[in-house]
Amino acid sequence: MLSRTMNEIFKLLADFDFPEEPSFEQPYSQVIYDKDTKTWTVEVELPGMDKNDVEIKVVDSNLVINAKNDDREFSARYYLGKDIDQDSIEASMENGLLIIKAKLQMPEEKSITIN
Repeated sequence: MLSRTMNEIFKLLADFDFPEEPSFEQPYSQVIYDKDTKTWTVEVELPGMDKNDVEIKVVDSNLVINAKNDDREFSARYYLGKDIDQDSIEASMENGLLIIKAKLQMPEEKSITIN
C-alpha cells in the first residue's frame, strides 16, 4: 500500500522534470486460509519470472521465498504456524503467478474399545 502511494506521489512530481522516477513497487502477495479444507494458500505475483528463478524453503514454520532474475529480486517470509504438514506443501507457477499450498496436520484419531 505504501509503495503504491509513493509511486503516485512520484507520478505527480514528474511534471517537475526530475531525471528519473524511482520505483518502490513490490510484488503483490496474499495469504489465504480456507478453514473448510484447513489449507493455507500463498499467492505472489512475480511478473517476468519463471519457476527456475524461484527458490522456496521451509525454515522454522516459515515459508521463505527468494526469487531473482536479471531484472529483479524478491524475498519474503510467511509464518504458517507449527501445525503445517510439511509433506503437503505444493507449489506451482504459471504466467508469473506463484501459488503455494500447505495443509494443516490433522491430529491422529485413536479409537478406544470399551471392555
